[in-house]
Amino acid sequence: MLEYCLSCDYEEALELKREPVIITVRGEAIEATEEFYQCPACGEKFTSSYGHDALEEAYREYRSRHQLVQPEEIRHWREHYGLTLTELSLMLEWDEATLNRFEQGALQETSEDKWLKFIMSPQNLLYLIISKPETLSAEKRKQLITQLSTNRIVVETLQRFYSLLRENLSDFSKPLMETKPA
Repeated sequence: MLEYCLSCDYEEALELKREPVIITVRGEAIEATEEFYQCPACGEKFTSSYGHDALEEAYREYRSRHQLVQPEEIRHWREHYGLTLTELSLMLEWDEATLNRFEQGALQETSEDKWLKFIMSPQNLLYLIISKPETLSAEKRKQLITQLSTNRIVVETLQRFYSLLRENLSDFSKPLMETKPA
């Protein structure tokens, strides 16, 4: 690759080099690969914005070790249901920029990851769509409710939920304690 070294004015074809590097992510040492070009004349190292991102690699490994949702999983799931960043951020009650950062590779906190996993479950998405009708247009809400209601897992979960609800509500209709005046 032809590059220009600002330190010594060297201009020749440079070879891409790779070296292992340790990156600390939330107190945890993670090995990643650093890619860089090195000037053979002065030894100056520099990176290309088109190259490999060692920090992204370390974040991906950290997410993997801690079973956190990866950025492409969030984006793919959101797009699968035809949700915009704005719509999903309203459902989660997050700033749209926060959700966008997670889709672009920023590392989410464990609490944020729990919310992402919660909403990614079809029955929970259905619950949020029904409980927060103002977050979607009527047409999109209807389309998603129809789509999610045909999901076998959602239907079975809702049937179990309503069955448990009926059982427990019948207990509430009985007086808890007969009280007798003293």
